[in-house]
Amino acid sequence: MNAPPHQRRALLTGATGYVGGWLLAELLRGGWSVHTLGRRACDHPEVITHLYDGGIASVSRAVEAAAPDVVFHLASAVAIDHTADGVAEILAANITFPTLILEAMAALGYRRFVNTGTSWQHFDGTDTYTPTNLYAATKQAFEDVARYYVEAKAFNILTLRLFDVYGPADPRRKLLPYLVGAALRNEPVALSPGHQTLDLVHVSDVTSAFLAAADRLLAGTRGMEVFPVRSGEVVSVRDLVDRIATALGMTVDATFGGRPYRDREVMKPWDAHATLPGWSPKIDLDSGLRQLVAVARQQASEDGTV
Repeated sequence: MNAPPHQRRALLTGATGYVGGWLLAELLRGGWSVHTLGRRACDHPEVITHLYDGGIASVSRAVEAAAPDVVFHLASAVAIDHTADGVAEILAANITFPTLILEAMAALGYRRFVNTGTSWQHFDGTDTYTPTNLYAATKQAFEDVARYYVEAKAFNILTLRLFDVYGPADPRRKLLPYLVGAALRNEPVALSPGHQTLDLVHVSDVTSAFLAAADRLLAGTRGMEVFPVRSGEVVSVRDLVDRIATALGMTVDATFGGRPYRDREVMKPWDAHATLPGWSPKIDLDSGLRQLVAVARQQASEDGTV
């Protein structure tokens, strides 16, 4: 009699976030057994949640219980412009927490780790490491820590550096939901001069990249690898407003130059050329915008805001 197929097991951080929630749903659809680890419980009946209390013991308990084929690390403290009061949290979330996970994995014999980086590690748009902000610097710092575990502890770590992620029902304070929401409410918006360009990647394409990364690690020894997750379609903010208006079928009342560029505004996204084997984006920007608008319009109708 043939043995039943092995059910893949995952430990996921960041499950209560936007991208993490999408990945969680896809892992469950794919038949994975999923444990989550974080400061907040993941309210899902098919998931076993472990709470992180800042110490190694809570992490070790989670890793031992999950017995993960792959750890997916999506949790992070994101800050475009940090404050002095927020420094400790950024360092703890982006360096200490994932390092404790690697340490627990090393002790318990688990070695496959999918990490999340950011295109903001390349402020000048080239392959050179030039951090846009402290958040990006901590992402690079953890990659440097992770290299030790690859070289000394035989880990296989694959980092996906994400570009601008968008999608329907996004609760984050991001440009796209802000613009669509304001337009549906007939509210004017004040924007920068709008000449910066973006590479927007649909959240379902980002999710599929994480699954492709897991497949790559499960297929064999990889050591340390880094891949960008980008659409390859670069659009200016000015052009993006026009395309949102087309998707909405209405004007977006945007004033360009109504506010200045941020300090260290990324004017051109990282011109990355490497690609993750086995992955490519499937949703073009206009299709993604139409989906986002349809969901936003339905939600606004249910809320009575339009």
